[in-house]
Amino acid sequence: MADAMELRKRAEMFERRAEEAKDPISRAHYREMAAHYRTLAVEHQRVRNEESADH
Repeated sequence: MADAMELRKRAEMFERRAEEAKDPISRAHYREMAAHYRTLAVEHQRVRNEESADH
């Protein structure tokens, strides 16, 4: 599984694609993907923190 930093980088990549997209459907799709990766990054970090606390 990718680490939280890599997931954030992917979110940033999709945000850039959204900004460069010419049509609204593509912009919306890329923004949804960016949001998805940001959510994954937060969840990944939460799990890692819980694992660290357990040890």
